[in-house]
Amino acid sequence: MRSLPKLLGLLGGICSVAAWPAEALAITASIADRASSVAGEAVTFDLTIADAVGPVQVRWDMGDETRTEFTVDDVQQVHTYAAPGHYPVLATVKDDVGFTSVSFVHTVHRPLVAGSAAGSTDLVYDPPNAKVYTANYENDSVSVLDASALTKVAEVPVARGPVGLALTAQGKLWVLHRDAHSVSILDTASLSVEREIALPYASQPMGLAISPTGDAAYVTLMAVGKVLKLDVASGAVVAELALGGTPRGVSVSHDGSQIYVTRFLSEDSHGEVARIDAATFQVSTRFALAADTTTEDTDQQGRGLPNYLFSVGLSPDGAFAWVPGKKDNIYRGPFRDGLDLTDDNTVRPLVALLNLAEGAEDVARRIDLDDRNLPNQVVFTPLGDYAFISVAGSALVEVRDAYTGEFVTALKETGFAPRGLALTETNKLFVHASLSRAVTVYDVADIVSSHDLITKKLVEIPTVAVEKLDPQVLRGKQLFFNSADIRMSDQGYISCASCHFDGAEDGRVWDFGSAGEGLRNTVSLLGRRGTGHGNVNWSGSFDEIQDSDDNIRHLFGGKGFLTAEQLAVGTVGTPRGDKKAGLSPELDALAAFLGSLDTYRPSPYRNPDGSLTEDGVAGRAIFKRLGCDFCHTGPDGTDSARGKLHDVGTVKPSSGMRAGEPLLGIDTPTLNGVWETAPYLHDGSAPTLRDVLVTANPEDRHAFISGLSEAELGQLIAYVQQLDGTVDAGPSEGEAPGEAPSEAGGFLGLGCSATGGPAERRAPLLAFALIAGWMTFGARRRRPS
Repeated sequence: MRSLPKLLGLLGGICSVAAWPAEALAITASIADRASSVAGEAVTFDLTIADAVGPVQVRWDMGDETRTEFTVDDVQQVHTYAAPGHYPVLATVKDDVGFTSVSFVHTVHRPLVAGSAAGSTDLVYDPPNAKVYTANYENDSVSVLDASALTKVAEVPVARGPVGLALTAQGKLWVLHRDAHSVSILDTASLSVEREIALPYASQPMGLAISPTGDAAYVTLMAVGKVLKLDVASGAVVAELALGGTPRGVSVSHDGSQIYVTRFLSEDSHGEVARIDAATFQVSTRFALAADTTTEDTDQQGRGLPNYLFSVGLSPDGAFAWVPGKKDNIYRGPFRDGLDLTDDNTVRPLVALLNLAEGAEDVARRIDLDDRNLPNQVVFTPLGDYAFISVAGSALVEVRDAYTGEFVTALKETGFAPRGLALTETNKLFVHASLSRAVTVYDVADIVSSHDLITKKLVEIPTVAVEKLDPQVLRGKQLFFNSADIRMSDQGYISCASCHFDGAEDGRVWDFGSAGEGLRNTVSLLGRRGTGHGNVNWSGSFDEIQDSDDNIRHLFGGKGFLTAEQLAVGTVGTPRGDKKAGLSPELDALAAFLGSLDTYRPSPYRNPDGSLTEDGVAGRAIFKRLGCDFCHTGPDGTDSARGKLHDVGTVKPSSGMRAGEPLLGIDTPTLNGVWETAPYLHDGSAPTLRDVLVTANPEDRHAFISGLSEAELGQLIAYVQQLDGTVDAGPSEGEAPGEAPSEAGGFLGLGCSATGGPAERRAPLLAFALIAGWMTFGARRRRPS
């Protein structure tokens, strides 16, 4: 079975290689009915011939290695295809004076299930009303588009941070809000919000899908590792499942019996998709997406751990689930296998195919999208024979043969960060270019019919009337995300968002030894305001965001945003050298974007009203008593602005260097937001906060933990888990105020050096997991608390 591009090329050249004279073409032939067929069932092809001279002979090539000889009047062929696919059918006809031929691609599909599956998305199509809706995250609105006229109808203000949409059979649009942790229910006729459904505080709802049966809605809560089942009529939560991890994408089977949920951040051993039985609301299957440790690293393939599992696309035949994500090559690097990271073999895009009947991934069919970045969502043609994949970091949509996985074509010029997709019954593909604030529409009729590779970009429909982000910040976010810009990535694999999606981190520890560093734990920059805390990176190696051009050129394989002439002036080409600010509008825009990240995500470990728990209040007193606030000081919880580096016993040979220079210590990270950034320490060697304080602190150089009771240790951890930038009320009456560190102690006296002894054991908590990377996705304007 050949791919569609090869098939069409073959069929286009058939007649040119025939042995008969080209001028003798009076005879004509056609096959009127070219409808698809089902694998294993017979299909009939009837050939109509006209203007023949003498006896007519026909030879058939069915495209599956079945071929007849020339036979008189063989004008009907009944054939059964054993497997689904796209087959090049060729009927060659000759008479006494000439010849002709008929050729086309015949689609054979699996039996289709009744109805359609549902899945989480930020763009939905409403067939009865011919409308398309988009969730506009930073602009707190939902846009309404006319799917026939291809125009914007309205933009409706909604609660903070809309990330998901789903339609009910009653014409209600459910809008999921990550930041407001709620659901808004919008009447599609009046375009008014009818009511709000509150979800658990700080739970980060990310995925929403309404069952095709119409009775249940499912919501993933990424911050607390749960999935909720809601009654569609009342909005009440009727069931709750503690799934664990970071559940994000959710899809429901065509009959509503099965729910599929992705774990966005993977464990170091494998990625995971959970299948939940809708009746019992219990996990029935956990699909393990195996780490690839054996594939040879080349420019077209590579090793990697499946991660960033965004969504689940269920095929119309009910046989497979397509799961887009990325592969992180955490097996490569000077400290690991001796090989430097390259732009081809750091992160690679993947689509995993889950065999639903067998309950396992079909590893042999895993797809590596060459020269792409961050595949996000998958939708299928009605027969399930082609898959459209939005590739957010590459500003395009790839089309793949669903049966072979082979590349068919790419729909380019989608706009920045394409995510949600919808294919209508008129063969129009709607693409939500989320960072271009537009929906791009394509005519894909020829692909759906397997007639040709031709697609036509029809229009870009603006979705946002008044942009809430500053123009420079929005431009910086677009640059941050886009690996299609050769200045960012020559091969197109890496952008800043590849490891920092949604303003967070990817949960991985990278070997940056080839970049003059060492093992580095990826960090979230939410709340850090770019260089608002001081130097960035675990080693404090950059003193301005514009220094990231060094990583873009050397690690990403990009051309960079500074010219060779600019880099040759003074010490501009050196991190922490002469200032780069003002030399490149693009780097300045990146810096503006990162500077706009001024809030942390609220901690779900707090009380539902956002206040500290009783253990959190007790832990705050312990935190102060131990002197932890000497280094984790001030509103930002760090002394990074002082330019000090500290070694609390965690620096080791694999910690490497500081931008190619000796590494004398680690920059103090803020503890705000560490509740969601495991693993911890600069090299990710502490899986939990308890490991930071106990396992990685055997001599109390990090903090005098050995003097705490088990209950006090738990209270200290509870307090740290609740740090999220919230300004809490001061100690209540009777709460221990904490002792101030002595003037003589300073940094050395608090045990922050590599040589601190027993007298200096009252060390602050230092270096919980944050900055390994340089940038982050997910621009968020300043929002009210």
